[in-house]
Amino acid sequence: MPTYNTAELRRQNRNRVFRYIYASETPVTKQDVAQSLNLSLPTVGQNLKELQEVGLLETQGTFDSTGGRKPRAIGVASGVKCSVGIMLSLYHIHIVCIDLRAKVIAQQAVTRNFENSDAYYQDIASVLENFLDAHEIDRSRLLGVGIALPGIPSPETGVITTSRALASYDITMEDLTRHIPYPCFVENDANAGGVAEWWNHQEHENMVYLFVQRGVGGAVLMDGVRYMGRHHHSGEFGHMCIVPGGQRCLCGRRGCLEAYCSTARISTDLGISREEFFEGLESGNAEYQKIWSDYLDHLAIGINNIHMVLDCDIVLGGVLAHFMAPYLEDLRFRLKNISSFETNGEFLKLSRYLSWSTCVGVALHFISDFIESI
Repeated sequence: MPTYNTAELRRQNRNRVFRYIYASETPVTKQDVAQSLNLSLPTVGQNLKELQEVGLLETQGTFDSTGGRKPRAIGVASGVKCSVGIMLSLYHIHIVCIDLRAKVIAQQAVTRNFENSDAYYQDIASVLENFLDAHEIDRSRLLGVGIALPGIPSPETGVITTSRALASYDITMEDLTRHIPYPCFVENDANAGGVAEWWNHQEHENMVYLFVQRGVGGAVLMDGVRYMGRHHHSGEFGHMCIVPGGQRCLCGRRGCLEAYCSTARISTDLGISREEFFEGLESGNAEYQKIWSDYLDHLAIGINNIHMVLDCDIVLGGVLAHFMAPYLEDLRFRLKNISSFETNGEFLKLSRYLSWSTCVGVALHFISDFIESI
């Protein structure tokens, strides 16, 4: 059994108190904390005082009293620390800033064509600084900058093997981050999106995040821990075969889910934007309706395959999620029709952050580390 000195026990109690208040959706009282954590009122009071002195907690009004002084409502202070998440894709740089509660403070999308060059990496740093200036984000509050991209980063070698969505380059983390003067963390885009969704859906024991945009990928979270697989290939749902001998995928194989459900099918391949496709769909364009029905059929097959293997909630994210709300019940109906088990498709949910999940998730790396250190 491990032994702890007094200072470590105090730190653990302080962390427990903060985490309890952090996890609460509404402010709490000192009595709530003491009863829930089985700590004495003096111990809780001392920890609350220390956490308020460093600006992590604040009084947010009072509760009604049954007699005597009204108990204070205590919650996580706003504006203490923040973190930035950046997502790189073939044609854009997406960037968000979140606070300690993972609330989005600011977000922005910038059109930039990806290239494996020092000029592009300097451009990322420039976009970041302009973003911080434009939204008046205090750099002294900034915990760090997370960068997510379609690829597999190896902390051991410092090399990121990017997917074919970025034309397959090997990039070093040093090259990618050298121009950014803040602590940096690099993650796969789909894994980062999964972290963001888990952060706000922690009631799930297990969860799959399905990331659908130009590339299709995902993440598997088991009790909140990402299952990476032996070679960090877990969650590559885009390259499961759903039509043997079917359409050729960017990976070189035929019949992959990505070949049928990349958002390129409803945009680039048609020479239009995604917005134009869905506008045409809503106005009754017969060609678009046929394409969309075929798209949903193949997406349902992929989702059903995942659900048959893992039997857990599936959260649909990526840029596709921006447009899916009106069509979610249709997709669930298709899932019901092809499932081998009785289901109404309610296991399929839409991402809370939509296409911003990846940015939020990679930014949460620094929020999580900071909370752990309290």
